[in-house]
Amino acid sequence: MLHSTPLSYTPDPARGGTAPGAHSSAAPADRFERETIEIVKRLSRGSVEISTRIELMADLGFDSLQVLELVGELEDHFNIAVPLNTLTHIRTVGEIAAEVRRIVTEVRPAQP
Repeated sequence: MLHSTPLSYTPDPARGGTAPGAHSSAAPADRFERETIEIVKRLSRGSVEISTRIELMADLGFDSLQVLELVGELEDHFNIAVPLNTLTHIRTVGEIAAEVRRIVTEVRPAQP
């Protein structure tokens, strides 16, 4: 016999949610997330608490000029070049941090 239990929300770690058993108040997972959040905080004009789940346009009200400013800041900070066509699918702070991580890893692969 199947027991029915109420459905509950399970955050998706790939979209900036927490993994099962993790605390949602945990600090960002790595330096890319932490440093990206700090840059977004500096550029943000609002008083929204910045996390990896925050959407740049919907939650922070970033316009295209602010997004380009953010990209420039990230490029300078991480010494990378971000191809603008890779940003078309990015909405959240976590997604931009993941893209920065991917670019840095491709440019400077980990040493064995």
